[in-house]
Amino acid sequence: MDNKFPNVGENLRLLRQDMGISLDKASKMTGVSKAMLGQIERGESSPTVSTLWKISSGFKINFTTLLNENTNTYEVIKKEDVEPIIEQQGNMKLYPIYPFSPQRRFELFIIELEANCTHVSSTHSHVLEEYVLVIEGKLELNVDGKTYILESGHSIRFDGTLEHLYKNLNNGRTVFHNIEVYR
Repeated sequence: MDNKFPNVGENLRLLRQDMGISLDKASKMTGVSKAMLGQIERGESSPTVSTLWKISSGFKINFTTLLNENTNTYEVIKKEDVEPIIEQQGNMKLYPIYPFSPQRRFELFIIELEANCTHVSSTHSHVLEEYVLVIEGKLELNVDGKTYILESGHSIRFDGTLEHLYKNLNNGRTVFHNIEVYR
């Protein structure tokens, strides 16, 4: 198995131990099976984006707390140096450009959706607001049953606790920046 985020399992185990909870209780909090959580902790399974969101929402932590966090006071990030999280048979790539830190209280992602790709995002109880800025292509964003069509240069802000869906309306790739601001 190719685990692109080898520290996720260790981070999950340490978080769970710090919280003083069993795998069984963690499963109930996150909606992720006890077996899957155990496999992630042991490095036997690489979690999907949806699974990482379930864990972070259930633990009421930030998404990138489960990933490596850079603690430098400054940094230059090149997208080509960031390992993407790949979903939907490669049709969605999520690049965690600036992981959460307590000083920033936000995360910045570059998200790429291939033609006709749709991604349903679970609700994020700990996210105050989300910001989306389309860089390339055409994006349909459905937030709480309302549909918005965004093209290159368009942006939107919305309540991150609401259910939302991203759909590429372009024949080619659609690229957008996603900023998540935490409570």
